[in-house]
Parts: sequence; structure tokens; C-alpha cells
Amino acid sequence: MEEDAWVELDRGFQELLRADFVEEFGFRFGVRPEDYPAIREPAPSVTWDLAPLYDAFGESAQPLAQLVCDVLRECTEYWESVVAHDWVHPSVLYRPHRVVDVTDLDGWDVTLIPNGDYTTFVAKDLSFGVFGHPWERSLCFFGEPAVHASQRLNDDLLTRVLRRDGRPEVS
Repeated sequence: MEEDAWVELDRGFQELLRADFVEEFGFRFGVRPEDYPAIREPAPSVTWDLAPLYDAFGESAQPLAQLVCDVLRECTEYWESVVAHDWVHPSVLYRPHRVVDVTDLDGWDVTLIPNGDYTTFVAKDLSFGVFGHPWERSLCFFGEPAVHASQRLNDDLLTRVLRRDGRPEVS
């Protein structure tokens, strides 16, 4: 199943797609709180605090990865794929409908959640996606289909909103 879910992109095409993402969302690396967020979070978007999950990351990693997988599958048609950018490794096309149970996918714990690397899944037209920040310990769902799907499918796994539409959540 894994071969069907991930398709490595040509290096030149990877660079073009990464440049488009950086230009559209202003992506920048940063490990300090003053560098957060790492993208311009568009409206609509919702950014969740993952810190509570990191305390028990072994137990919560699979449900979180499953949520990301399910949201992406709900936002795409069967034949569609999204771009998965990895800022250290090659970018790939990810075919969400090829994965129903995330444990069927080797590397789900590294690729689908911000576990040491940024997690970036974005529609080819940049209209929706998921962005995870490993140092802020956050996960941003952006674009109307991803925001709605994440809220509907969350099932109380994510409990604290950091930002909505790029603005801090008022308590």
C-alpha cells in the first residue's frame, strides 16, 4: 500500500512547489517562540496546541496521525493527491485515499505529525492543507475544507486552540 500512497516528485518540480508554498504562506524556519508561527496562517484556519499530546506522545501519536490522514482524505476526491513537503527530504505526492488505517503506512509517525520535522501537506492549488510545527508543538488546518473536516473529525483529541485565522485565541 505504501508505494501507492507516496509518489516522489522530480527534484525541479519539488523546488517549484516548495517556492510556491514559501511565497504564499511566508514559511520560515524557527525554533524560538518569537519565530512562531512559521507560516502566515490564512483565514480560515485553526491552529491547535499539541503540547498536551507530546506528554504522552506514544499513545496519542497514532490518533493524531489518523486525524491528519482522515482530514486529507475528506478534502480530496479519490483520484487527487496533495503535496507533502519535507524540508530535509524529498517532497512527495501523497494520495490520501490509498490509506484508510494509518498503521498500514510505514513512517506514519514521522511523516503525518510534527515529530522533529515540520509537517506540511498542501493542495496543489494551495487552497487547503495541514501545517505542523515541531517546536511550537502545533498543528494548523487551513482552508475551508480542512478546517471543517478537522473540527468535525477531531473527536476531542485536540482540545486547546492557539489561533484562529492567524490570530491568538482569546480565553
